[in-house]
Amino acid sequence: MKVLITDMRHDSIQEERTVLEPEGVDIESAFCRNEEQLIRRGRGADAFLVSFAPITRRVMLALPELKLIVRYGVGVDNVDVDAARELGKIVARVPDYCVEEVAAHAVALVLAGLRGLYPLSQALKDGQWVKHPAVEKLRRPAALTAGIVGLGRIGRRVGELLRPLVGGICYYDPFAAVGAAGATGTAGGVHGSTSREAGRGWQRVETLADLVRRSQILTIHAPLNEKTRDLIDAEVLAEARDLILINTARAGLVNREALEAALDQGRVRFFGGDVFWQEPADYSDARTTAFLQRRDVLITPHMAWYSEESEREVRRKAAEEVLRFLRGQPLLHPV
Repeated sequence: MKVLITDMRHDSIQEERTVLEPEGVDIESAFCRNEEQLIRRGRGADAFLVSFAPITRRVMLALPELKLIVRYGVGVDNVDVDAARELGKIVARVPDYCVEEVAAHAVALVLAGLRGLYPLSQALKDGQWVKHPAVEKLRRPAALTAGIVGLGRIGRRVGELLRPLVGGICYYDPFAAVGAAGATGTAGGVHGSTSREAGRGWQRVETLADLVRRSQILTIHAPLNEKTRDLIDAEVLAEARDLILINTARAGLVNREALEAALDQGRVRFFGGDVFWQEPADYSDARTTAFLQRRDVLITPHMAWYSEESEREVRRKAAEEVLRFLRGQPLLHPV
């Protein structure tokens, strides 16, 4: 069996080798940026281990021997899942390797927004000692309500970390199971969750607009698909009042034009993100550079997932999915 790491973004493939080579699996690594490179390097591969390479219908049609595609990560928006299903390819993911890291990063962005860390620090770097912090509108966290969009593993962990700080937690997830304590479920749109949140005093709301109306902090933890693209749009942001908005999921969940308008109008006070609409950002584009330089915006380069521990874990778990497939065992996380 041959496995291709399609776009290697780590320094070593030792984790993958440790799992797969004892089973006689041949592992190759590449950095494929487009369909042509994937087709050329992917010939003869039974399985792909994928970061962000575009696994399109064309790629899969050109590689009939390809049977399994495993994404190093939670989302699979760079894989044409419908085409894979039609062509008999299996797609899997690793949804549980960086819950602590992303949750901590989201909370760090929340705190940066609450305390005005970015503009106040930038002023200091620019040679200005801010004599009175009232230049930034700083609020006591316990006076605020945090809203969570998508109550999967990460969204739930963010709520657990925020709860001692804020006055209350609301959440919106139309696919969260409602029933006996401990029951779980998902219907394929945002995330499944449990009724445990009711016992914590977290309040479920039925519409996204209602969540935005109730919240002074909003943090997004939903997958990107055709149902959720532009989930946070102009209609939703019309309900925002002095909102701290955090997105560590996928940029496409937030309509960029609507966000920029809401920032200009003060309805969104601070936007913190770990994702961007084009990655890497196009620094030759004046609109992009102007957005990144805003004092009410703080973006990090899609690294919330990372720690030394999480990187090793995602590589090992992705390789273990390939191993289960090779042995004819059920996959843990098929899409």
